[in-house]
Amino acid sequence: MIATARPRAALRRLSVLCALALLLGAADASAQAPAGPPGPPPGNGESLPAPPGTAPTDVPPGTPAAVPAGAPGPGLLDATQATLNRARRTFSLRLACQASGTVTVTARAVGRGRLASGRYRCAANRATARLKVSKKAVRTLARKRVVAATARVSQAGRTARLSFTLRAGGSAPSATGFWTDGHLQCTDSAGGPQAYLVEPDFTTREQTPVSTRGWIAWHTAAGGWHWLGTEGENTGRWQTWTATPRGIDQFHPNATPQPIPWTWGPIAVPTGQGITTVGVFEIVYWVGGHPDYQWQYVNAGSTGAAAAGGGNLYCSY
Repeated sequence: MIATARPRAALRRLSVLCALALLLGAADASAQAPAGPPGPPPGNGESLPAPPGTAPTDVPPGTPAAVPAGAPGPGLLDATQATLNRARRTFSLRLACQASGTVTVTARAVGRGRLASGRYRCAANRATARLKVSKKAVRTLARKRVVAATARVSQAGRTARLSFTLRAGGSAPSATGFWTDGHLQCTDSAGGPQAYLVEPDFTTREQTPVSTRGWIAWHTAAGGWHWLGTEGENTGRWQTWTATPRGIDQFHPNATPQPIPWTWGPIAVPTGQGITTVGVFEIVYWVGGHPDYQWQYVNAGSTGAAAAGGGNLYCSY
């Protein structure tokens, strides 16, 4: 009996160790996964371009770029929206951080000054900044219900401007959907870690000048969400196009049956760091010289066809 008891005990210990390994692996995988999508791009619809001039006659080539390695600074973990507790006049922001620091929030729709500010304590790359607004601000927020906001997060000599949506009442807005075409191509033709962001072929009922701007949001467990534009982190260039009932006029040269859209890339992405990326396009429709602003995610994959009821949002590296 003793000879058989020892192997059974060893098997039990081995089973426990295997179970712990599986749990630790699952915990590590969940730590790498985003808590939610990145939310609005930098500027949150407030940094609009000047009315467009003459649109180009052809499609300029995209430029190479690279997602930086490591955590470039503090980032939001789930930037879709924050919800105001009107009774307590408070809301919270969940941050990925590298050191303790301060947060200052502004919202142009509420006023030019500071909306809220406070400190946060960083532990294990995570922090929750709990912020309080004035009674006057609560009244304004309750009237507007949903506003674009920006958090200025400072830590260890680094400052990041993080865009988010602050909701103060009513039902939660529906999640931002996908453009019906355009896409974020996760890899190059050989399957390497190089992404390409392809412009959607926007259509309008009648010929309309539009301005568009593309972004790639990237997430790591240590850094949260950050934004890469055509001119660097948090900086992108607006493109001028002519939208028509068949799509962007410049994408259809000489009545080409298949559009030739603007493509940004190749965008090199470091591997082995648990990086997740999302593609986003902003668009301004210039109707009578006045801007009509929208933004949405693009489908991630090899084509721009989003699945019914949604699409594939993420590329993982």
